[in-house]
Amino acid sequence: MLQGILVVVVTAFLIFIATFSLGDPFASTGEKVVPPEVAAINRAKFGLDQPLPVQFVNYLGNMVTGDFGLDFDQRRPVSQLLAETVPNTILLAVVALLFLVLFGVTAGVIAAVRRYSFWDVFVTVVSTIGIGVPVFVVAIFLVANVSGVGPFPPVPRSFLEEVPWYWDVILPAFTLAIIESAFVARLMRGSMLEVLQADYIRTARAKGLSERTVIGRHAMRTSLLPVVTFVGLTLGTYIGGAIVTETVFQYNGAGFLLARAITNNNAPVIMAVVVYSVVAYVLLSMLVDILYAYLDPRIRLS
Repeated sequence: MLQGILVVVVTAFLIFIATFSLGDPFASTGEKVVPPEVAAINRAKFGLDQPLPVQFVNYLGNMVTGDFGLDFDQRRPVSQLLAETVPNTILLAVVALLFLVLFGVTAGVIAAVRRYSFWDVFVTVVSTIGIGVPVFVVAIFLVANVSGVGPFPPVPRSFLEEVPWYWDVILPAFTLAIIESAFVARLMRGSMLEVLQADYIRTARAKGLSERTVIGRHAMRTSLLPVVTFVGLTLGTYIGGAIVTETVFQYNGAGFLLARAITNNNAPVIMAVVVYSVVAYVLLSMLVDILYAYLDPRIRLS
């Protein structure tokens, strides 16, 4: 927990420095002409006229209370923007996780149990191809060929248009899950093959236990250890905001919010989304450690 707090503080500092290296958000740029006196008023209003160390200390103090400042563009509290987008991203992450576990774990178990069979070769080939496909390629393909077909909403679309949440989230969730499922399938297959050679698996079979019991209760539980690590950290990146996927589908989540903030040099929003992402990632990392102890009693004993 102490390491997690340190990670959040250090990351916040680095992002704070990086966002202000992008330049003065209130200065005149191109066709945007801002009178010097107006720029000075805005900098004073948002505290940008103070030294950077003072700004950062003030930001940390406000962040602890949940105050992430005001959005430069809409002059709205950034916490409101997070409240509007983070639940959508969490929903997207949960649905993507379900797809990820369903496709990846199932394919890995089938490939390991039926080693050297057609299904093993099929899963290996498809997962190898899947690992090499960038996520934006899958996203663009689905936007071009599936969005707007049947119940799937078109892209782009107005956020005011009423669409059932499950149709709105399925395509971006599938995009997130399909690539990572290839990694999970390969991890699960390799881990399962190793566990199936263990002495306690041979003992379970010698006792006359059914193959379903041997695979389901004994082999899968231990085989899930490396998969849990990968899936847990992947879920952390999902919840933190899938920038590419959410932007391509124009899904109203934290990743899309961050992409717009970077484009507009909106420092308070950039800071808030990144800090939220780091906190989510750290918490899920600790949850993975707890799940390790649950899945493997040897960890609890040690």
